[in-house]
Amino acid sequence: MEKLLVIRFGSIGDVIQCLGVPQAYKMKFPNAEVHWLVKQDFRFLIEYHPQITKVLSFDREIGFWGLLRLAWGLRAEQYSHVYDAHNNIRSKIVVKVLKIFRSVEILTRSKERWKRFRYFKLKKRGEFIMPFRGQYSYLRPIAQWLGKTYVPPAPQLFFPEETSEFALRKITVPKPYIAMVPSAAWTMKRWPQEYWAKLIELMPNVSFVILGGPLDSFCEKYVQLDSKRVQNLAGKLTLIESCAVLKNAALTISGDTGLLHAADQLGAPAIALIGPSAFGYPTRPSSHIIEVNHLPCKPCSKDGSGKCIQSTFRLCMVDISPSLVAKKAMEILGATAPS
Repeated sequence: MEKLLVIRFGSIGDVIQCLGVPQAYKMKFPNAEVHWLVKQDFRFLIEYHPQITKVLSFDREIGFWGLLRLAWGLRAEQYSHVYDAHNNIRSKIVVKVLKIFRSVEILTRSKERWKRFRYFKLKKRGEFIMPFRGQYSYLRPIAQWLGKTYVPPAPQLFFPEETSEFALRKITVPKPYIAMVPSAAWTMKRWPQEYWAKLIELMPNVSFVILGGPLDSFCEKYVQLDSKRVQNLAGKLTLIESCAVLKNAALTISGDTGLLHAADQLGAPAIALIGPSAFGYPTRPSSHIIEVNHLPCKPCSKDGSGKCIQSTFRLCMVDISPSLVAKKAMEILGATAPS
């Protein structure tokens, strides 16, 4: 019997974008087992996936010898296939241990560093097909086993029903609502704070639920605009509870964030505000992309962590107007766009 080990340790966005691999594999091998090796911090993203037989997790402080012991123990599983979707030193150690005196089919997701160098440093814009859909980058390598690149239908992110019910009870504004994600890991990927305020103003008949982390204290100021229809849950929910909020939202509006990709894997309607990052595009037709294409410097980095060369900081985000986003949002919601 076929048995696959997926190795993807983190991070949030990458694990989420990799979630289609188990079902894609089982389309070819329906009776197969699928195991996933992940850091303990990210176990919650995959432990309820119905196509994953076993989740294997480890603490980030495991160390070299701990990792070796873990890898040696995995040999007892006798995997027929191993997909290294992380491709770092730790994942390579695991793969090498699993190959010792064993016939195992191994595939590795390339990080394409030379292509990235040419793309970002030498501006050879033909190196990647844009927009770069993250899910495809995880599914293309295993096409060697499957015969084609297959994107399983949504949802591919799962959590208990009680999580969804808990999240719904937390929402106090009128429904339906838009889930709004104003923050991001890197400042350059963030839509200007005043634009979010203007968006709320342009959509006076719509409720907003704000999601984010405990450090996103600036989100509280949006509630002051209209506390009856704007609710701030940033830092008040776990990540998986925030995902449940996305699942029940009429629409999610976000920059390139893990929550954007969560909405994408849930098949929930979303607007993606894409600026400097090259690899932050969602994949599914339920996600709508808004970006500007007149700047030759865009994209300038893989994840928005570079430096902006424009006189106007993060011009690629600044030039996405609130009125444009409001119009698209109202179209998706099936209402009349504000003038």
